[in-house]
Amino acid sequence: MSGVEIFAISEVLGMITLEQVDQMRKRTNCSYEEAKFFLEKHNGDLLEAIVDFEKNKNGTKTQSFISGKNAGDFWQSVSKLIKQGFVTRVIIEDNERNVIINVPVNIMLLFVIFASYIVIPILLILLLLGYKLSIRNTGREETGVSSAVRDITAVMESNDLPQNQQGSQLNDENIKDNYSEIIIE
Repeated sequence: MSGVEIFAISEVLGMITLEQVDQMRKRTNCSYEEAKFFLEKHNGDLLEAIVDFEKNKNGTKTQSFISGKNAGDFWQSVSKLIKQGFVTRVIIEDNERNVIINVPVNIMLLFVIFASYIVIPILLILLLLGYKLSIRNTGREETGVSSAVRDITAVMESNDLPQNQQGSQLNDENIKDNYSEIIIE
């Protein structure tokens, strides 16, 4: 069968062919996903797909394209980030390891955003007085923050950087007891 016959058969059956996608991509410089989406939307009509793509190419995609896979992934990521913020805790302890403050990161971020002129100086004063500020992930799965801290501490150890007790020091407990920790002393 020739390419014309395959094209005619696929048009009758309502299938989108690779040739149609390639033709759409050549003419519009769009991605495979976008070409497939617009061709399916217009039942393989290349001209209608190109016209629709041109209407929507000004930085926005059609609402049905956005409300599909991409929007679901975005809201799922936001939801996961918020849940992780409630699992990860900001803990302030004194020298005898008595917990002074133990709040979720989300709450601490709200305090820092809306009352930064009060919260930031208080945190700095507590650090100067010898209190220990730690951020602990008490969840079971490792986050990007804990792996980033592990990378930073590995670099610090490999460079043999001096660590004095009055400066700030980053520690990672390597996810012992199902939590990872960042400590600022």
